[in-house]
Amino acid sequence: MKIAVTSPNAKTISGHAGKCPGYLVFEIENNQIINQKHIKLTKEQVFKNFSGPLSKNPQHPLNGIDAFITQGLGDGLKQRLGKDQIKVYTTEQNDPTEIVNAVIQSFH
Repeated sequence: MKIAVTSPNAKTISGHAGKCPGYLVFEIENNQIINQKHIKLTKEQVFKNFSGPLSKNPQHPLNGIDAFITQGLGDGLKQRLGKDQIKVYTTEQNDPTEIVNAVIQSFH
């Protein structure tokens, strides 16, 4: 499982997902985080400037994610992600690892 978290600074969770240029991507196996990397999107890859579903754009760095965590996003982006069966979570928390672990537990 792959979980993407809006995080331009690679330390805290941000809002405005449609404009967010940076993401922490966590890889999960057996309910444990096995890898974490920070991805910087190009201007064209930022959701505000990117059209269509991720599933139809295999070159997009966030293609293949299963869950998406942010402090805020619009209905349009939420619907786009939903069409790809990506679970969307909004949170007021700031710690990416803490919320990812909570999401992992919710899959049980």
